[in-house]
Amino acid sequence: MLMTMKQIGLMRLRSALSAGDKTLRNEESEFLSSIDPTGDFRFVKPREDLPTVFFVQTGGSEIYFKDCYETFPEPYCLLVQGRRNSLAASLEIKSFCAQKKKRCFLIMGDPKSCHDQLERYQKFFQIERKLRGMKLGVIGRPSDWLIGSPYSPKEIKKRLGIEIISIPMKEFIDLYEERILADTKAMKRFLEKTARREDLRKSLYIHGALKRLCEKYQLSGFTLRCFDLLSKKQQTSCLAFAMLNDEGIVATCEGDVPTLLTMTLIQALTDRPSFMANPSEFDLANNEAIFAHCTCPLSMLDSYTLATHFESGLGFGIRGQFPKDTMTLLKMNADLGSLRALTCKVIENPLRNDLCRSQIRVRFDESIKPLVDRPYGNHVSFAAGDIREEASALFAYLTD
Repeated sequence: MLMTMKQIGLMRLRSALSAGDKTLRNEESEFLSSIDPTGDFRFVKPREDLPTVFFVQTGGSEIYFKDCYETFPEPYCLLVQGRRNSLAASLEIKSFCAQKKKRCFLIMGDPKSCHDQLERYQKFFQIERKLRGMKLGVIGRPSDWLIGSPYSPKEIKKRLGIEIISIPMKEFIDLYEERILADTKAMKRFLEKTARREDLRKSLYIHGALKRLCEKYQLSGFTLRCFDLLSKKQQTSCLAFAMLNDEGIVATCEGDVPTLLTMTLIQALTDRPSFMANPSEFDLANNEAIFAHCTCPLSMLDSYTLATHFESGLGFGIRGQFPKDTMTLLKMNADLGSLRALTCKVIENPLRNDLCRSQIRVRFDESIKPLVDRPYGNHVSFAAGDIREEASALFAYLTD
């Protein structure tokens, strides 16, 4: 099997005094070979569709960055070598970018570290291209109780490149009333879990209506004012959300946009869904907590049953058993200023009747007091595995 090389645009920066230095070409070849000994990358002429690195070869090259940087998109990636005042010049450029409020970061260190940073940059560049131009829907409006989770479509567009589309609740309800299935095989599959055929059919109509809205507005995800379904149709969207998240469409509850953005970030980074949950109980002394919600992607579970929705006793709620593995709690705050990321391990799947149906007790690797002292709203998201460092790096790449 042939290995596909990752193309990286290379923009060389060197001083006027070094322009005729013939040894630079050999030094360049030696340095690039040292950070890419297996030929993972192909360095080519910069193009708009490729990540570009500014290879700062010498001191005194700062002015050439100033002359050309506006023709390149942010962020500006500076590749630093340990000779010829490359680092000093790079720090001057980074200071210049900070003054201009432009994103800029350095790739530096030993050869393996440089290779890993370059690989991450290439990955993050592709993720940012995917996010910029993405559309996310807000169906209805945020639930009235989300008083600490405001959002600004303008700021989301500016910082993440994501467009927020507002969709009237009536449009969704009208589609639901058309009673169209998007997955004709799901009925048979879920009847193995429940005898409530009519409730199941209605849940699948909800799934069909949401799928059609996503197709109409070209949405990669959405959040729904889901409790309105209880009063208007005596149904819940929990099963539909579980299905859609497994299909790669990020679906979140209660019109919570910060959680929608967090789960979209997880999906873009890992290509896997995540679990939206309410904090239900904290044990600060032991850094343990219980989180629960009535929906979760079925692919994250070892097993599940179809219970009713917790607060209403209507429709379906997913009662899932999560594997006792490592997870990462993530939540973006409402102003997009920071991302909270904590690693933990699932130690129990409780079965309490006074909480939402899917419940996990987790033990964290560090103090959870910040979750109480500085909460980011009433929801968090859980990703499978330990993605804390990479998720934090991606968030910094997108927003710093």
